[in-house]
Amino acid sequence: FDPSGKAPRRSKEPLQHSWDQMIIDAGQQQLFPRPCGSCGMLFAPGVPEDRLQHLRHHRRLRQALYCRSWKQERVVAEFWDGKILLILPGDPKYALRKVQEVLAVVDSELGFPAHAGIFPEHSRVYLFLSPTRSVLGCLVAHSISQ
Repeated sequence: FDPSGKAPRRSKEPLQHSWDQMIIDAGQQQLFPRPCGSCGMLFAPGVPEDRLQHLRHHRRLRQALYCRSWKQERVVAEFWDGKILLILPGDPKYALRKVQEVLAVVDSELGFPAHAGIFPEHSRVYLFLSPTRSVLGCLVAHSISQ
């Protein structure tokens, strides 16, 4: 109000600068995107849709990068921090399926198009597994003549 007690008139023209505050910043860290410490995905924890997408991504990675033990494991080498498995094209279907899951995650993280899902003939896949059976490394070796 002005000194005479009247309310100021409002202009009918829209303001160029709006002073409306859309988000109250009270120092909370959850509004702004941050990377996940384990999967690396950038998400805003305070946004429910972001949190849900992160949970789905995290679950997919965890399932794809966990390798159960099987009877016919071909252990190439063992170390204090894990072991290396060799998977060949003639191995059981569950071993080949696990390789396809791991390669799909690797391709996705590297930005390559989706893997064809076919185990290449004359290829060898080496998986480095931690003691908790998590896949920490993957090497696909192809034999070439030229």
